[in-house]
Amino acid sequence: MIIKNAYPQGFNIFGLHIQFYAIFILCGALLAFFLASYRAHKDGYSWDFFETIFFTAFPSGIIGARIWYVIAEWNKEFAGGDFLDVFKIWKGGLAIQGGVIAGILVGCFVIVRYRRGAPLLRVLDYAVPTIFIAQAIGRWGNFMNQEVYGQIVPIASWNFLPDFIIKQMQVSGTTSTTMAVPLYLVEGLLNIGNYYILAHAIPDVLGKHYKDGDSTFAYFILYGITRLFMEPLRNPIYQMGNSNNASWRMAVAFIVVGVVAIIANHLVRYFYPKYKNKENAK
Repeated sequence: MIIKNAYPQGFNIFGLHIQFYAIFILCGALLAFFLASYRAHKDGYSWDFFETIFFTAFPSGIIGARIWYVIAEWNKEFAGGDFLDVFKIWKGGLAIQGGVIAGILVGCFVIVRYRRGAPLLRVLDYAVPTIFIAQAIGRWGNFMNQEVYGQIVPIASWNFLPDFIIKQMQVSGTTSTTMAVPLYLVEGLLNIGNYYILAHAIPDVLGKHYKDGDSTFAYFILYGITRLFMEPLRNPIYQMGNSNNASWRMAVAFIVVGVVAIIANHLVRYFYPKYKNKENAK
């Protein structure tokens, strides 16, 4: 028996419908905010250091995620339809890539404008790794909505999972012996590991060779690698863009950007002081 929407997608309060997806996104963002604040506080910053940054970067990230989704899915969902559908975010449709880019850009602006004196890349290193935690929690919205799942596989290959997950992943197209790969769970676990790598492993391994910004730029590398791992598991109906290779190309682009940024970060920090000393010696 196929169980469709075994769990409610939301609830009503005072006539307003609240989606569980929105709650998971908000909870993930708040936990990321707390972790970033904690990391900054350990280095001597006040607990409210990230407040202005969070309350501008988070909504900007939501807007960026929506814009990215609309652009990627324009021909599939929006072309020829009511233009106002573009703004109906409550009907679903967010792309984390756009959210990350918009959130980081706005965050950079706020840091430079309102946190003068604070090293930009160091502040980003407090916050950017926590995005992985926000992603891991936010993905549970996909579980509640039975969306963005993976290929149809035998239940026997995933029978180590709790029954409530298996039942919720028996989506349209499955049988009593098959289920969809729970992408949200796989990606969530990977993202928790990614956070540990950025927040602890990279600084510890690089030691004195670690430079401010390394964890931020490494985020793009790990995100791209995670996407490359996830794409073969994804159900084709959830492929974004007009090309089956669009997600692969974007993942590779993220990796390239991260690698180039880390190399540039180290080269600039190595050569610029020498150049500056030569200029001062003249």
